[in-house]
Amino acid sequence: MTVFTNVKATLASAKAIQSEFSRLAQITKDQEASAIFHECMMEIDDVIHDLQQRIEFMKAEELQYRNS
Repeated sequence: MTVFTNVKATLASAKAIQSEFSRLAQITKDQEASAIFHECMMEIDDVIHDLQQRIEFMKAEELQYRNS
């Protein structure tokens, strides 16, 4: 696997984790736990944003990734 492929796979995993945190925040009855899950969801959003920026940078810098 190339670094680009690994970064894209990591982005997909991060989105899945964010979705799971969101689901857990919604279904838990414990308000404190719900708040923690929501906070984690928001923090992973920053990671997702950074990964998306990295992918765009890689596409701009490497011709082989432009159509990916």
